[in-house]
This record gives sequence, C-alpha cells and structure tokens, in this order.
Amino acid sequence: MKVKDYSFRELDRKWVGFENKKACKKIAKKVKMRKLQSPIFGYFYIDKENGLSLRVVGNIEKDGRNKLYLDDTYILDKELVLDYQAVENYDVKILSDNVIDNLDGANVLENKLAANYKNINNFLDTRDMVELDNFRNDQFPDDIEVLLINSNDNPDELLWARIEGIMDVKPDVLICRLITSSYYNKDYVEETMVGVKYFHDEDSLKIVGLLKKRER
Repeated sequence: MKVKDYSFRELDRKWVGFENKKACKKIAKKVKMRKLQSPIFGYFYIDKENGLSLRVVGNIEKDGRNKLYLDDTYILDKELVLDYQAVENYDVKILSDNVIDNLDGANVLENKLAANYKNINNFLDTRDMVELDNFRNDQFPDDIEVLLINSNDNPDELLWARIEGIMDVKPDVLICRLITSSYYNKDYVEETMVGVKYFHDEDSLKIVGLLKKRER
C-alpha cells in the first residue's frame, strides 16, 4: 500500500520500510544521504507545527550476533525529516512490533520524539475524534476547517484552525488557534484563540466564540 492509502492514525508512531529501489533512491537524495540502499526505514510521527512527518533512520544493520540495530549516525541526525507530501505516493510497509522490540536503537529515537506527545489540555484525545476527520487537513491532522458565522449581512467564512486542546469547563468545545484570518471580522485573525464545537445534527464544525483576544 502507498503512504496515502493509510490514515494518519495507522501511520502515527509507526516504524516503516520502503523497499522500492527507485523510491529509496529518491528518499536518499532528499535527505542528502545518497549512500543509503534499499530498503530504507523510518518512523512516522506527528509534529503539531509540521504535520505528519517521516524521520528517516537509514538502513537496518546486523551485528556479529545477527542482532538488528540502527546506525547512530542516522538516529542522532535531526535533519533527516521528510514531510508527508514527499513520500505519500511511495509503497510502504509497516513493521511488526516483534521486529521493533528486537531492534537496537528504536527506543532511542522514540524517546527523542516523545516531546511531540505531551497531552496538554487533553490535546491528544482530539486525534481520536473521528467526527473531526471530514474537516482535517490530510498532512496536518491537528488542523481543521471551521465555520465562522458572521453578522451584519457579511457572508459566513471557512477558516483554518489548529487544535490546542479541549476545554475543561466545556468538554464539547475545542481550544483552537486560528491559522488563517477572517476577511470580515477583525476579532478573528491569525493566532487568535477560539472555541470550536462539532454539531452532530448538522455535521458541522463552528466557531462558538473567542477564548482570548489577540494582543495588538
């Protein structure tokens, strides 16, 4: 299956392998590691600001005891990251837990990327909300398209917002940060914090108010 055929949930925090030689040559070229051979392995994770990303870890090697390991050179190189669009059309195989459990170095990288998974304001819970999937950006699963209802005869607008968590006092309201600005309402501009609610009866995602006015 190709990368794009999997949902972000199926790829998130998964070790994968790319076996196609042409694809591997392109991946090696993109990360400026031309000496890498197929198969090339990597680890998918979600970076809130950069979306679904692939951390390339090079080739899996075998030591004298036939033990699998990852080369520290690639584990420690923070620049070996490709975004979703760079690999979405490549065939990929998700590695089994048995392989990863016996792969030296795998936990090192996972621990390094764990900072992306701090569950502040129950933020990680929002990734399990399937009702939001129709509104998500394919590459940025934390970015959702929301409806702003305008007044004074101005037309309603669709804006993009990045999910930051869930409100404690109103658990059906998402804490979001606008990443696009309203054309008609100066209160709803980029970086403004807003409350967003999903309405089941309408299958719609609407801004229900400001949470914090943007500093001017």
